[in-house]
Amino acid sequence: MNKRVKAVLAAGCLAALLILCVGASGWAQSSATISGTVTADRDYALSQASGKHIPALVAVRVRARDVDRRITYTVFTDKGKYHIYNLPAGNYQMSALQDGFDSTTPAVELKAGESKTADVALKVKPDHLRAELVDYDTLFPPSPTRDYLMQNCAGCHGLEHIPWQRIGGRDEDAWRTAVSRMFDMDGTNNHTGVPQVNPAAIPQAKRDEIIQYFSKTFPLDGKPRDLKLADLPLDEEVLSRTIDIEYELNVQPGKKESEISNHDVWPSKFNSMVYIAEMGMDVVQGMDTRKLDFPDRYTTYVLPNPDKGHRKLGPHGITQAKDGHVYTAEIDESSIGEIDPETGKVTQYETPTRGTPHTIRSDSKGNVWFTEMQGKSLVGKLDAVTKKITEYDPSPSDANAHYYGMTVDQKDRVWAVGMTSHKIVGYDPKTDKWSVYPTPTQPSGPRRPTVDSKGKVWFSEHIGQNLGMLDPDTGKITEYKDPFPYFGGYECYADSKDNIWVTLRSYGVLAKFDQKTKKYTYYPEPFPDIMGREHPGPHGTLMGGLYPPKIEEGQEGTFWYTGIGMHNLVAFKPEGNVPHTQKAGN
Repeated sequence: MNKRVKAVLAAGCLAALLILCVGASGWAQSSATISGTVTADRDYALSQASGKHIPALVAVRVRARDVDRRITYTVFTDKGKYHIYNLPAGNYQMSALQDGFDSTTPAVELKAGESKTADVALKVKPDHLRAELVDYDTLFPPSPTRDYLMQNCAGCHGLEHIPWQRIGGRDEDAWRTAVSRMFDMDGTNNHTGVPQVNPAAIPQAKRDEIIQYFSKTFPLDGKPRDLKLADLPLDEEVLSRTIDIEYELNVQPGKKESEISNHDVWPSKFNSMVYIAEMGMDVVQGMDTRKLDFPDRYTTYVLPNPDKGHRKLGPHGITQAKDGHVYTAEIDESSIGEIDPETGKVTQYETPTRGTPHTIRSDSKGNVWFTEMQGKSLVGKLDAVTKKITEYDPSPSDANAHYYGMTVDQKDRVWAVGMTSHKIVGYDPKTDKWSVYPTPTQPSGPRRPTVDSKGKVWFSEHIGQNLGMLDPDTGKITEYKDPFPYFGGYECYADSKDNIWVTLRSYGVLAKFDQKTKKYTYYPEPFPDIMGREHPGPHGTLMGGLYPPKIEEGQEGTFWYTGIGMHNLVAFKPEGNVPHTQKAGN
């Protein structure tokens, strides 16, 4: 091990120790608490998921925003009551979230060591469903064209991610324009230099059939429809121990808050920083978890843009290699950015083939691997020593594979998912060969893979409605059927206890899958538009939404995420909302 790596690791260990000391000290000095009761002027809510009446006061999300530090703490009620423990002194604005209700917003001035009460009242709004909620076959009438769509297009679009039904009704000419955009530069707003879909993958005759299907299914004067979902069971006792902490992000000079658009995060294993790939402003932001004050908690690394004025860089995926350098996949510029956090120096490496670098990970030797989603569908490796990029085509027969998520296992084997080829691909560095594993369910739309402590590869199936597990030793894939309809499983992440976490795009929920019991526990996200339906997308649609496309576990079992449309970085602590004295004793 060289001296620089030793120094980085030593600094990381010291930083970790400091975090624990500072965290414990801060808790001990503050230990302030806000508690209260949530009431409602009606005992039921109209569920935007199912269209049914649900209890108004079950697992209500209560939010306390520190107005000076721009940090929001969200907890859940248990039998109508809530407690937010271990808060720093500050000025707080309280509110509560429930479908179809407005909330009072009492203010609380909290001093160190205080316990204060703030009751919150929910006031019902006029009942309104955004669309008629129907089943899958009603929304997408069965036909060979539907089957073709799901096989070749839904891996990206999905049923709740950039959903066709929410793009809005159009006439045939408008649908022809929309479909054609997928095969030319308009589909990426001329940012990436490659089309969304490889034109060689979808013949013109099939494109015409798709246009006819959409024109008939979603006509210009058609009634708004969407998928009818379930109301997930929520365990108030479990949820009351959780806390979500949202850190509002810093807007760069000359930019607007609306331009913030994040994707992946990376909590450092060397220091107290969490790094954020900020696509909208072509920067990587680092947040120091030891600092609360805004904007002092942030360090910004500006990425040089050789095409400034023409296209953005679009930093998308992010990781940190063993030398402590941060790497980001610049999806719009077809390059990999390398940042030295100590000096701020940025070096960029252009990919040999024009594409869209997406997810990025490093192996034990410091090589940096990344998927290239659009264009030719490749996987790339940036060599740690030579700094040369090698590209691989894991499955040459799949012209439209769309390699999306990827991970590296304990043996430095590389795993990626083809979300429109519906296959898992794996690279073994010992044999220098790729293996290809079609999912049992077709189409499946795998999104993100992860590896547990035993080397098993888990992956979400965005449209297959399964959680998949590949055993690399046998090549066998086992699928666990989603217990409720249209999960829209996006991220898939194995934590330090071998729980498998899946972000449910359709429901706005983090779901924990217990490998032993094969059961899920559900944790709603802390946002007003819980299912991503109220957040406006481009061109006046409702395609957007707040959802975490990637989560990462940091120190002390904290999960970090951000996402497109989010203006904040979120720390999710499954056991974080307990008094400090109780926490210390566990």
